[in-house]
Amino acid sequence: MTAIDAGDPSPELAAVEDELQRVDLFRRAHALVNDLAWGDTVGVYDVLQVARFLGEKEES
Repeated sequence: MTAIDAGDPSPELAAVEDELQRVDLFRRAHALVNDLAWGDTVGVYDVLQVARFLGEKEES
């Protein structure tokens, strides 16, 4: 059987993969924030802060 060498990914593919990772990170942060019991309404800023925290944890 012959192996197929796809080569390096295109810049467009790399950009799409990066965006999908950020969307996944935002979804996980949103789910985490929504699962917690809050006294007040949770805003987008709160979700973004959690997403930033999760992103920093993945990088380390």
